[in-house]
Amino acid sequence: MNFEGIQQGWMARKLRNSIFLVLCSLFVSAGTALAADVQMTIDRELISLLDRAVLKVEFINASGKALDIPPVDGLKIQYQGQSSETRIVNMKRTSKVIHTYIITPSKVGDYTIGPVTAHYKGGEKELSAQLRVIKPADDKEAQEISELMYSEITSDRDAPHVHEPFNLTLKVFIRDGVQIDGNFALRGGMPENGMDGELQWRVTGRDRAEIDGSIFTVHTLTATAKTLTAGTFTFQPQVQMNVIIPRQNRRSYGFDDPFFGDFFGRQETRPFVLDCNKLEVDVRAVPMAGRPESFTGGVGIFDFDVEVGPKQVKAGEPITIKTRIRGEGNLSQITPPTIEESHEFKLYDARTVATDNPNEVKFEQVLIPKSDSVTNVPAISFSYFNTKTTDFRTIKQGPFPISVEAVPQQTAQVIATVPSTIQQETKILGRDIVYLKPMPTVWSRTTELPWYRKITFQALLALPALLLLLVSGSTARRNRLSNNVALARRQQAPKAARKQVQLAEQALRKRDEAAFYEALWNAMAEYFGHRLNLAPGEVSMQAVLKSFPAEQAAIETLFNSVEQRRYGIKPDRSNSKDEMKALLNQLTTTLKKCERIKL
Repeated sequence: MNFEGIQQGWMARKLRNSIFLVLCSLFVSAGTALAADVQMTIDRELISLLDRAVLKVEFINASGKALDIPPVDGLKIQYQGQSSETRIVNMKRTSKVIHTYIITPSKVGDYTIGPVTAHYKGGEKELSAQLRVIKPADDKEAQEISELMYSEITSDRDAPHVHEPFNLTLKVFIRDGVQIDGNFALRGGMPENGMDGELQWRVTGRDRAEIDGSIFTVHTLTATAKTLTAGTFTFQPQVQMNVIIPRQNRRSYGFDDPFFGDFFGRQETRPFVLDCNKLEVDVRAVPMAGRPESFTGGVGIFDFDVEVGPKQVKAGEPITIKTRIRGEGNLSQITPPTIEESHEFKLYDARTVATDNPNEVKFEQVLIPKSDSVTNVPAISFSYFNTKTTDFRTIKQGPFPISVEAVPQQTAQVIATVPSTIQQETKILGRDIVYLKPMPTVWSRTTELPWYRKITFQALLALPALLLLLVSGSTARRNRLSNNVALARRQQAPKAARKQVQLAEQALRKRDEAAFYEALWNAMAEYFGHRLNLAPGEVSMQAVLKSFPAEQAAIETLFNSVEQRRYGIKPDRSNSKDEMKALLNQLTTTLKKCERIKL
């Protein structure tokens, strides 16, 4: 018998059976990979009032669009974007399309998110999630965000008049235990028409107060408003600010001691928007009844002074009339008081004189007497509407006595010239002229240029003009940046992003993943915030894509990847450094491309 041939046949059958089993396993795995499903998950089902949760809708082995999650009273649900993920484990391939939402609570309680129906290839599924919001650790009494932070707006005048300035005061109350970065931004809620310019808000105070048994830090912002028309003006702005919240590092260091938890803890800023009360200001029109002819538009409370000089002149010489109006009111809308015209003098138009005092306005006007019959400058009246007594007041100054000297009459004389017929004779006076310098014995021509025609001297002559141009250009640029906040922030964008990229590179060398992804997020927030003139907390993927649609793919990848790493699943430790390098290179490349795009 041929035992060797039998053994080879047995080995061949065994190899065929093994290949068959492997192929069957692959087909079974492929069938498993094709099973589609959709899930809704939330990273933490228990959070504090000042915290927030990350909600994800995952389409497994299927594609699906973002869901319109119904609103939930007490929760603010914001869509963050889409990401994708592919894994192969034990020869099983799983792909996911992930939609991420950020949930910010406004009061404590138990909440149900959904239900909402998700449609995907293979069917549909009803999804929901549970979330419990508890009181913050630093404040066991607060039930709502409004008990920790709120804002109020008031006015110092209930019913001002048109053109009358009134002060708006916005106070932001922050309860002890809540930390903020001190930056405030007001959004919307201002009248669109009828205002005299935009409101310039400034922080004017920071105090502490006890309210209902709790201590609050009160930040005060003020602005001065004026209206151009009468009517009801509504003020209800939203106050946006950043709250500093400590969070633990997501990496485990193997220590359970609370000391190490605090030592390795981190902080992050989270934007909060506070709603404000509704303030209605009824602005009244200046009445027409009883309005004097000398009324020049003044509304407020004023003093009026007049100075005339010189008081002794000759006919035809100018006299300057200086008027000054001081007080509180619409000084910028007041026109110069008028002087009654007369045939005895010539009157020029008044001009406004610059002053360093914001509570006064000055005018100057020139008057020229035509003859010595003028004995005084007429009285000058200034009328204004008094906002305290709600009536018209007139202040009269003058008349002002002057002395005008007559100019003596002169007879005109015509002098005729008669041509002379006497021929003048030229005589040589010889040595009667003595030269100051003796005549040189030898004349010589020099080829050297005089000093004032040399290139060095001519270059020095141009130096002051160049310095003036440089100073003018620098001043113009500084003024342009101070008046155009958007342009100034546009120029700060690359520098701000560069600083965060350097921090990301340092974190990459230390393999500090949390610091790395935090620096990447700050780089995008700093760059796009300055570039698009967005307030803190307004930087989102949707806002950036509106301005840079050409870089949609790269921007979506960056935002989704960074957001996922900050709040979602961490990458595999074996290839995390390579992924971090690739993400950093993609960020720098995308920011350079965005920098070249003109908006």
